Amino acid sequence: MEVKKTPTSMVNVRKRKTLIGLNVAVMIIISIVIFVFVSYINDRHYFRFDFTASGKYSLSNKTKKIVKGLEEPVFVTTLLQHNPDYRFHGQILDILEEYKYLSDKIKVTSLNPFTDQTKITELSELLKMDLEQLQLNSIIFVSGDKSKHVPLTEVIERSFPFKFKGEEVFTSAILNVTQEKQTTIYYTKGHGERDFEDFERPGLGGLSSALKRANYKVLPLDLLKKKQVPEDCDLLFIAGPTKSFSTEETNFIRDYLGTTARLVDEKGELKDGKLLVMLEPSLGSNTTSGLNALLGEYGIMVRDDTVVYNKVNLPLFGMQTVSEIYVSDNKYPDHEITQDMRSLTTLFFGSCVVSAAPLTDSMAFAAKVIAEAPDSSWGETEVGVQKKPKYNQDVDVAAPISLAVASELREAPTNPQADLHTPPHASKLFENIGEKGARVVVFGDVDFAANAFANNPGNRDLVLNSISWLARKEKELGISAKAPDVRRSIIKPAQMTFIFWTSIAGLPFIGILVGGIVWWIRRR
Repeated sequence: MEVKKTPTSMVNVRKRKTLIGLNVAVMIIISIVIFVFVSYINDRHYFRFDFTASGKYSLSNKTKKIVKGLEEPVFVTTLLQHNPDYRFHGQILDILEEYKYLSDKIKVTSLNPFTDQTKITELSELLKMDLEQLQLNSIIFVSGDKSKHVPLTEVIERSFPFKFKGEEVFTSAILNVTQEKQTTIYYTKGHGERDFEDFERPGLGGLSSALKRANYKVLPLDLLKKKQVPEDCDLLFIAGPTKSFSTEETNFIRDYLGTTARLVDEKGELKDGKLLVMLEPSLGSNTTSGLNALLGEYGIMVRDDTVVYNKVNLPLFGMQTVSEIYVSDNKYPDHEITQDMRSLTTLFFGSCVVSAAPLTDSMAFAAKVIAEAPDSSWGETEVGVQKKPKYNQDVDVAAPISLAVASELREAPTNPQADLHTPPHASKLFENIGEKGARVVVFGDVDFAANAFANNPGNRDLVLNSISWLARKEKELGISAKAPDVRRSIIKPAQMTFIFWTSIAGLPFIGILVGGIVWWIRRR
C-alpha cells in the first residue's frame, strides 16, 4: 500500500537535507582550515634529519655558531642554470636550505637566468652592477651595502676526485658581507720562516688560502725594515724561524704586545697585541729562535734543544721511537681553542717541548697547556748523539710533555676591597680585563700546519681555532667543514675475472639451465 506523504513530512525531509548539507559544508570548511593551519605550522616549524653515514648534509659547528650569531639579514640569490643531470646544483640548493633552516636571518632565492629576467634586472640595480657582471651559475650573498659573488668554479673543485666545497665557501662569503672589517695578520720574514705563498709540502700556502677564505688579510712583515709592528696588525704570526730574532726585533714585539712591566701604551691604554708562534727544535742548521726570554714574560717556557719522541710497538721490529706525535681525546686540556676537538686527531711531526710556567703573584699573564703528547713520550736531549733515542732520566724531559700553550692577561680579583698591592698586581689596573689585553699562543712545531700534514683531521682546525681565539672571534671557534665523502672500491684482478664471467656467461647459463629442465620435465 502506497504511503501518502503529508506536507509536514515533506518539510521535515527538506529540513533534514538542509541540515545534512550544512553539516557537510561545515566539515569541509573545518578540514580546509585544519589543512591550512597544519601547513602553516609545518612551513615554519619543522625538523631536518641527515641520515647519511658521513653527515654529508650537516653543517659544521663553526658554521652553526656563525649563522646563529648573525645580527643582520643575509640575502642569498642563486643564478643556476637548471640542469637535472648536474648533481652539484642539487647539493648547492640542499646546503643553502640548511643555512636557511639554522637562522631566519638567511633568505634564499633561486632565479632562473633565462626566465626571471625582471628579477635579475632588479638584482643588478640593487647591487649597482651591469647585467653582464651577474655571471651565469653563481651565488650572490648580500648584507647591507656589502655583496659577495661566488662563481660555481669556487664551489666545485674540478680536479679528480671532484670536491664539493659549498659550506667552506658559503660560510666565508657570509663572513665577508657581515663583518665590519677584515682581520689583518702579519707574518714575519727574514729568519727562515715557512713561506705563506709556497704550496709545496713544507709551505703554508694552504693555510694562507684558508685564512683568506675566512676573511683574513695576510701580509708579510720585515721587522728590521719596518722598525715596528704596524698599527693595523691584528695578529702577528711567526711560523718556524730557523734563525734567531735580534734583541731589537724582540723589543718591537714587546712594544706591540705589552708585558707585565709595560702593559699600557703612551696613551695610557691597555696594549692589545696578539702573537702566534710556531717553533722548531734547534737541531742541525736550525738555531735557537731568540724568543725564549720574550715568551717567558707570558708564562711560556720553551726548550730549544729538546725533541719529543713517542714509542710505538711494530710487528717484527719491536718497540720503536718515532717523532710523529698523535694528540686526541683527553690530551686536549680544557680550553676554548680545543673544546670541540676531542673527536679529532692532530699530528705533530718533530716538536720541541713548550710548557706553562707556574703562576707567581707578580705575573700579569697566565698560560694554559692546550695540547699534550701521549704518556709514553719524553723530551730527548741527545738527538744525533746516540744511535737509537733512549730515555735518560738524568738529562731528558719526563712526561707529561706539552706541545702547545696559550697565554692571556689574568683576570682581576673580584674583591672590591683589594688594593693594587695585592697580587696579581698588573691586571687590577683595568676593568673587564677578560675582554681585553694581549694573547699569545705558542706551538712547539710548525710542520703540523704545513701543506704536507694539512689533510690530517685536526691539524688545520687547531691552527684556525687558535687564530680565531687570538683575534677574539670566539663565535668562529669549532670544527671546520668536513672533507667530501669520497668512497672507493678496490677490486682485485681475480674478483674482476669472477664478475666478468658471472655477468657474461653465468646469467645466460641460468636461463639455459632452467629452460632445459622444463623441456625435460614436459617431455616425460
